[in-house]
Amino acid sequence: MIKLLHFLFCFFLFYSFSYAQNITGKVIDDNKNAIDLAFIALINLADTNDVKAEYSDEEGIFIFENIAQGDYKLEVSQFGFENVVVNVTVNNNSDNITIDQVILTTIAQLLEEVKITSKLNYIERKADRTVINVDALISNAGGTALEALERAPGIIVDQNGNIRLKGNAGVAIYIDDKPTYLSGADLENYLKSLPTSSIKQIEIFTNPPAKYEAAGSGGIINIVTKRNRTYGVFGNVALSVQQGRYTRSNNNFNLTVNKGKISFYNTVNIGVRESFQDLNINRFYKDESNNRTSSFGQNSFIEKGSKSLNIKLGVDYFLTENTTIGFSSRNIYSNATDNTDNLALIKNNINVLTNKVTADNFTDSDFKNITYNIYLKRLTDSIGSALVVDADYVVYNSESNQLFKNNVFDKENNNIYKDLINGKLPSEISIFAFKSDYSKVFNANSKFEAGIKSAYTKTDNEAAYQNTIDGVTTPDYNLSNRFQYDEWINAAYLNYARSKEKIDYQIGLRSEITTLEGYQFGNPLKSDSSFNRSYFNVFPTFYISYRVDTLGKHVINFNYGRRIDRPFFQDLNPFISPLDRFTFYGGNPSLLPTFSNNFSLSHSYNSKWNTSLNYSKIIDGINETLEIRDGIYYSRPGNISTNHFFSFSEEVVLKFKSRYSCNIYAEVGYQIFKSKLYTENLNTNGFYQSFAVTNSLDIGKGWNAEVRADYQSDI
Repeated sequence: MIKLLHFLFCFFLFYSFSYAQNITGKVIDDNKNAIDLAFIALINLADTNDVKAEYSDEEGIFIFENIAQGDYKLEVSQFGFENVVVNVTVNNNSDNITIDQVILTTIAQLLEEVKITSKLNYIERKADRTVINVDALISNAGGTALEALERAPGIIVDQNGNIRLKGNAGVAIYIDDKPTYLSGADLENYLKSLPTSSIKQIEIFTNPPAKYEAAGSGGIINIVTKRNRTYGVFGNVALSVQQGRYTRSNNNFNLTVNKGKISFYNTVNIGVRESFQDLNINRFYKDESNNRTSSFGQNSFIEKGSKSLNIKLGVDYFLTENTTIGFSSRNIYSNATDNTDNLALIKNNINVLTNKVTADNFTDSDFKNITYNIYLKRLTDSIGSALVVDADYVVYNSESNQLFKNNVFDKENNNIYKDLINGKLPSEISIFAFKSDYSKVFNANSKFEAGIKSAYTKTDNEAAYQNTIDGVTTPDYNLSNRFQYDEWINAAYLNYARSKEKIDYQIGLRSEITTLEGYQFGNPLKSDSSFNRSYFNVFPTFYISYRVDTLGKHVINFNYGRRIDRPFFQDLNPFISPLDRFTFYGGNPSLLPTFSNNFSLSHSYNSKWNTSLNYSKIIDGINETLEIRDGIYYSRPGNISTNHFFSFSEEVVLKFKSRYSCNIYAEVGYQIFKSKLYTENLNTNGFYQSFAVTNSLDIGKGWNAEVRADYQSDI
C-alpha cells in the first residue's frame, strides 16, 4: 500500500502543470439569472449521430470533458426560452474552450410547435462514473426508480429488491449525493415510491471518489432528481397503472415556483402495489455416513401489498448572486402487508410422509420517515469553486405486527399440535449528520476538493412475542427482547483531478473513524449484555484515463478503490425472530466490517463500443450461517468468507440514421467463494451471465416504439 501511495504521489506531481481539451460554459436568461437544467447537446458536425449531452447545474454551469478535435455545435434549450446554437471548434492549439455566457431569451408568444433536434444518449461514460439519462429510454416513462435501475447496464435487482452492481452486493444508494440511510425492504419500498418523472440522471460508481462515504463494497448508485429554476410557476401530473397478475399504480405531482429570490418546490407521490412470491425450500438431512435420514420440503406462497405516500418540500433563498441557503423535508409514509401460506412435508429416509405442517403467517407493517436538511452554498468564483455546508436530521419509525398460526399433522392427517404466536416490533432510528465540502476549480482542467463529515446514529428497537397454546397465552421470553445501538462515524477527505493532453487522472484519500456501542436488555429468562468497538480506516481512490489517438476515439480507463461494509444494526442484535416454525433469524454482535479492494479496466471506442473488466476481493465477507438444533434452522450472519468477483462486460450502441437505435449489453461474471464454517470448508465457484438488448424506433409525428429483452442467470 505504501508503494502504491508513493507511485500515485509521484504521478500526481509529474502531471500537475498540463492541460487537455474541455468545453465549459454558463447558461443565463435575459435577466442574467442562472438557468438550472438547461439541456445542452454537443453535436459533431462530421457525424450528427455522435451526440453528447449535459444539463446545466444550479449555477447554470456545464462542462463537456475529453472532447476530440473537430467542428461541433452546441444546441442549448430550456422550456419557455428560445433555443440557442453555438458553433465550437476544437483543435490542437486549444487547451480548453470557455463560453462565458449563453443567453436564452424568454419566449414572448405561444409556440405552435416545438421540435427536439437532438436525442439524448441513454448512457454516457466518464472517468469515475457511468451516467444514465433516464428520459432517453421511453420505457422508463411512468415507472419507478427501482424499475429504472433494473434497466441500467450492470445492475441486477433480484426478486427481493436486493441490488447488485457487476455481480457484487453491498451497493449504497444515494439521492442527490446524500445517502438514503435505508436498507432492505425499506429501501425497496422507497425506490418504488420515487417516480422516474422526477429523476434527471442515475450515476453509477463502481469505485466512488473520496467525496463519497466509504460504505458500500459493491459501489454507489446516486440518483439525481430534477429541479427547475426557470422563473415562473411550473407543475405537472404523471399517472400510471400496470396490470399483471396484480395491479400496481404510481402517481406523481410536482410544483415549482420561482419568483424573485425565492425558489419553492414540492413533489407528492402516491403508490399502490401488489405482488407475490412462490418460494420452494428443500432440505435433506444425512448421517455421518452421508446416508439420508429425513427430508423437509416446503412451499410458501406470499402475497404482498403496499401503499405509500412520499412528500418532498423545499425552499431556496438567494441571499446574494453567489450565496444560497435552503431547507428541505422529505416525508415517507407506507403500509405493507405480507400474507404467507406455508405447507411443509417431512419424510423419513425412505421418502415416506411422517408429518405435515401448515402455517398461516401475516405481517402488517407501518413505516414513517422524516428527513430535514438545511444547507448553505457559497460560490467563491465565477468558474464553479464553492463552499457547501449541510446538516441533516433523519428519523425512522416503524412497527410490525406479526401473527403466526402453526398446525402439525401426523401421517394419518390427525392434528397433533397447534400454536399461535403474536409479535409486536416497534423500532426508532435517529440520525444526526453534519458535513462541509469545499471545491476549488483552478481552470477547466484542474480541480481540488476537501471535506469533513460527522454522523451519529441512535437505534432503539423492541420485539414483544406471545405464545398461545391450548387457549393459554404467555409471554415468549426466548423471542422477546429490546436492543439499543449507537454509532458515530467521523470522516475527512482530499481529492484532486487533473487533465493533461491525452491523460486525465484523479487521486483521493478518505479517512473514517467508527465507534459503536450495543446494549441488549435482559428479561426473566436471559440476562442483559453489551458490546462496544472502535476502528480507524483509510480509503484511497485512483482514476486514470488515456486517449490513445489524436481524435480521442479510443479511450482506456483504469481505476482502483478500497471500500467498507459495516454490519447493519439488525445483524448485530443477538436475539432471534421467527420466519416460520422451522426457521429463525438472529444477529451476531461479534460481526466485523467487510473490506473490499476494487479494480476496473475499460476501453471505449467512439463512445459506442465499451469493454470493461472488473475485479473485487472481499475480506471478512458477511454471509448466512446455519445451525440445526432439534430439527430447527437457526440463521445468523457471520464473517466467514473471502470472495473474489470477476466480471467482463460489453456494451454496443448502434445507430441507424436518425430513427432507429439499438443498445446491447452483455456481462459474464465468475465468483470464487472461500469459507470456513465450524469445522467445514465451504469452497465454491461459478459463472453467471446477464444480457439485455433495447431497440428504439422513432416512428414519426411524436410516436416512438421500444422493444426490450433481458436475460439473467442465477448468481
